[in-house]
Amino acid sequence: MAHGLGRKPSPETPRAANLYPVTRRADYRATVATYKYWWQGGAWLDQGNEGTCVGHAFAHRRADSPVPTGQITHQWARQLYLEASGDSTYQQGTSGWAACRVLASRGTISEYHWISNPTELRNTLLTIGSVCVGIDWYNSMFTTYSKYSNQYLRVDKASGLAGGHEVVINGLNLAPSSGKPFYRMKNSWGTSWGKGGTARILAADLEDLLFNQDGDAVIITEVNA
Repeated sequence: MAHGLGRKPSPETPRAANLYPVTRRADYRATVATYKYWWQGGAWLDQGNEGTCVGHAFAHRRADSPVPTGQITHQWARQLYLEASGDSTYQQGTSGWAACRVLASRGTISEYHWISNPTELRNTLLTIGSVCVGIDWYNSMFTTYSKYSNQYLRVDKASGLAGGHEVVINGLNLAPSSGKPFYRMKNSWGTSWGKGGTARILAADLEDLLFNQDGDAVIITEVNA
């Protein structure tokens, strides 16, 4: 089955990151914790071969929020994408910044904060909640591999760049019993992908994609539906 991508970087993201850094959140703090896995059962969506990953990633984050949000569906995700991109073909892609603007204008979220380095990402995952991230996606990352009874992403830049992708990062383990530190990723390709729709990505790989390759990471604050 073909899997769609659709994340595009926005030139507005650096300005947004300067205006709304995660360190200004009242609940942001440093921590010595080493692992956290956030609840992820609110929705399991599949974008198919459309380029709507941004809409679907933010839909997953909202569905899994501790704030009551009502029903989050595939159509909800597609509508968010449409409003963020203006693309009725559902193929051209959009940015996380554009999705945040739409959600804020709807009153669906009260604020959004950007993460600018690995320490901030780790502290946010360990203490506040799940993060929407936009990263480069290489051909090796379409298929996961099995290790330690889980599914992992292989980030092989030599495999070729396929495009950009938006996903939710909803877990982190800095001291696993086996292997290297990793993040848990919730994808938007249905539960048949990876391990029930999720995969692990090594911490070093994700942090390189985010902070050395024009990625972006944002945490939103939902309001009641």
